Amino acid sequence: MTDEELLLQFGNGHISALETLTYRYHAAIQTYIHRMMQFKGVAEDLTQECFIRVMTSARSGRYPQCFRPWIYKIATNLCRDHWRKVSSSEQACEESKLSTIPAKDNVSHIYEKQEERAIVIQALNQLSPIRKEIVILRFYQELKLDEISEILDIPLSTVKSRLYEAIRSLNVLLHNHNMERDTNQKDQRVERRKGKDG
Repeated sequence: MTDEELLLQFGNGHISALETLTYRYHAAIQTYIHRMMQFKGVAEDLTQECFIRVMTSARSGRYPQCFRPWIYKIATNLCRDHWRKVSSSEQACEESKLSTIPAKDNVSHIYEKQEERAIVIQALNQLSPIRKEIVILRFYQELKLDEISEILDIPLSTVKSRLYEAIRSLNVLLHNHNMERDTNQKDQRVERRKGKDG
């Protein structure tokens, strides 16, 4: 049974349909929100709010054409709303940082090396919020570009161009980091040699 059919069934009073949707999407939505917000407690609260909004919409007779992009759109808007609420507080910068994001074997090489995860996170944090969202939705949530377009309410061509720009920026940042690391390692080797010769 499709997600859309399950939502319609729930709207008609079948509670088990919501349980099935929750089973299908709860972990993925919570993981997405956690990656965006960093804090587990915030992610749990926003995930619960996300499913409350799904329930409210169905009970009001408002059904999306496609469920998957719709629920991710709800989650994305909840993250944005939360960022706006904390933007005036001292915790704003900390709240908006990304959590450690596991690397994927099937995406571009910039995500493959385990030791570069922290550097990738730092680089992602230097991107604009919209580019960061696109990267996470595409590579970590593995959504299609047209789904991302629907979730973020931007044209498909804009998704493609911003994704390209984001990946190019990430590659430059990681390249610069690797050069800096190599220079530091070289300096350390020189210092060790001096120590031995002394």
